Amino acid sequence: MTQPPSPNSREQLSDPSYRAEMLSKIEALISVLQVARTKVILNMDTAGGNSARLARVKLQVENTLKVCRKARAALSGSAAISSEEISNTDIDALCSQLGGMES
Repeated sequence: MTQPPSPNSREQLSDPSYRAEMLSKIEALISVLQVARTKVILNMDTAGGNSARLARVKLQVENTLKVCRKARAALSGSAAISSEEISNTDIDALCSQLGGMES
């Protein structure tokens, strides 16, 4: 089993330079996985290829691509709300604004 990220890792995610570095690594991994997927598909079309094994590999690559795309979307989005932002937020004003948004 994998261990959850350390608290330091979570804190690093609020650092824009760390997020950019992780996003760059995810983009590179996505590129490699797309090439691998293409090669698997081409090998599936050739005669004599082990189609059952290649189908499993293709599925694994596609599942990994999905995870990477979700990670890319998360890293591309806004950073997590910091503790300081939470403590500086006027909760009463926020609730009042949200309460006035009824349709």
